[in-house]
Amino acid sequence: MSYTYTLSITVESYDFRGEFYLAGDTYDTGGEVLKHVVTDHILAMKNRPHVAEYLLETLGDAENVSESTYKQADPEVSCGLHFDVDHQQFRFWVGDERVEIGRRPTESDLRSTADDLSS
Repeated sequence: MSYTYTLSITVESYDFRGEFYLAGDTYDTGGEVLKHVVTDHILAMKNRPHVAEYLLETLGDAENVSESTYKQADPEVSCGLHFDVDHQQFRFWVGDERVEIGRRPTESDLRSTADDLSS
């Protein structure tokens, strides 16, 4: 199966470290993935009092794919999101580009960052 994008999401805290994977065929640039997929995940993480709630919701929605499916995908764009829970820091990467998103990004901030990546 061929995918347009793959996204790994790493969640890290003093008590927990885990990674899960998304793959899809809708977006073919890192900016589009940031704008339409990653933004939703960042806002969901920010709005949950505990990261466990976010993880259970996301994993329960079966939005994720297995690690083997992720590794076998042939994406046009591969990107990732790292969430440091204890410091409330988000980092997004696509290719060689890394973007520090910071502690309290708004949807507008995230869309602006995505537009900058797409330029």
